[in-house]
Amino acid sequence: MNKIYVMIGVLFTTIFLIFSCQKTPTAQFQSIEQKYNLNLGVAVKNLTTGDSIFYHADSLFATASVIKVPILIELYRQYQTGSLDPRQEVYLDSTNVWGGSGILQLLTLPQTLRLQDAAELMIIVSDNTATNLVFDQLGPNHDARLDSVNTTLRKFGIEHTKILNKPMSWETKKDTPKSWRYGIGVSSPRDLMRIMTMLKKQAIVSPQASEAMIGIMRDQFYNELVPRDLPVFDDTLSFAHKTGGVSTAKCDVGLIFSPSDTIAFAVMVDNVLDSTAQLSYNGNLAVSEAAKIMYEQIK
Repeated sequence: MNKIYVMIGVLFTTIFLIFSCQKTPTAQFQSIEQKYNLNLGVAVKNLTTGDSIFYHADSLFATASVIKVPILIELYRQYQTGSLDPRQEVYLDSTNVWGGSGILQLLTLPQTLRLQDAAELMIIVSDNTATNLVFDQLGPNHDARLDSVNTTLRKFGIEHTKILNKPMSWETKKDTPKSWRYGIGVSSPRDLMRIMTMLKKQAIVSPQASEAMIGIMRDQFYNELVPRDLPVFDDTLSFAHKTGGVSTAKCDVGLIFSPSDTIAFAVMVDNVLDSTAQLSYNGNLAVSEAAKIMYEQIK
């Protein structure tokens, strides 16, 4: 009988040690921050089960090109009101070509293209020239264009997300602490996750517009962040998402679709010290490692 009690005691001790050694998501995210010496924020919700995980979800981060999603939302709002037409032509010449990411800067000029084509390039390959072709249609001047995007975000209850400047434009950059700190845009993981949740629930602008925007984000070209370490190549998962990055920040926001679940997510890192521009860049690794943790916990 004593042997039985001893064996039971050993069994319960072993089980306790196994569970005590397993790190919680919070501890795992903290380990990523320490490993790469950066700030990490995560907001993820399984829209099928209602389960969620948050880590520094209300902290502010630089959005980089993820701010192009709110630009797309405002564009679709103006489509709906009739202020803009997706078929209208926008003109591209040497005066409105911008550097950074994108392919339009490489074309023979001048060119004309449909506004909707520019919008899709803005998201799919994060084309800065295409982004500014779209942005310049949103109002009569720079401040009005910023206000149009930010006012629409507020109407949807998105409180902490703000476009601060036209991408790549030093001439229009605001001389404010927030502009110098965050660049073209600022947001929180929770805000961006909520935007993606509302898109999936067809609550942004209209059901048709929500589905159209998700469709564009499904064609995302850059997949080195959240999808990087997830099982995407055996047809178990698909994504609709938008990435963003500068030398000190990386982020990826979107939707994960599986046969059983739909997951809305935002993973953001800031204050990255690694200056390399490789796939092994610390910001890329931190986002992909955090994404794998969040997915395994929430699926």
